[in-house]
Amino acid sequence: AEGLDYYLARDEVFPGGADEARQVEREVMLQILDQRWRDHLSEMDYLREGINLRAMGQQDPLVAWQREGYEMFGQMLGSSEDDYLRYVMHVQVITEPAPEPDLANAQYQAAEDPSEGPSIMQAARANPALVAAADGAPAPGVGGASRLGMMAASDDDTQAPLVKSSEQKLGRNDPCWCGSNKKFKVCHGAS
Repeated sequence: AEGLDYYLARDEVFPGGADEARQVEREVMLQILDQRWRDHLSEMDYLREGINLRAMGQQDPLVAWQREGYEMFGQMLGSSEDDYLRYVMHVQVITEPAPEPDLANAQYQAAEDPSEGPSIMQAARANPALVAAADGAPAPGVGGASRLGMMAASDDDTQAPLVKSSEQKLGRNDPCWCGSNKKFKVCHGAS
């Protein structure tokens, strides 16, 4: 009865009241379960390493594994509950005001003339797809080659057919001779 009264009185300590107290309790429980579960898994690994020795002692290793694993799990839950009560009953709330920013050395930086910026020609050289999209034209590379996950040729690169002499043979991963910018094995080498 005293423990329950003390627990209910703890809600008044939190500035947010009962809602904040329940949130703190959830976080404490999750942290405890997380740590205890990790410890339990490492203990189960140790048990697994030595469980085959039970066969020498005329015990079934599977039955021994199940029995001892269940006992270890029960011990983990019991110790988690004890730790939870210990931490929750001793939680202290410390509220610190947010530090004030030091604006003594702050400097404001802006462009001389915000209307100045990179010219359209500089933007076109940097990313031709943006300029084409702004003009309403399809962006370069939007077509079969980009759908296949291959890089499309830029405006500077022309899609000239690959010309090899009759004695040189195209490899499967070489660009196709027709100029489609596809691999030979996908284009004309597929048949």
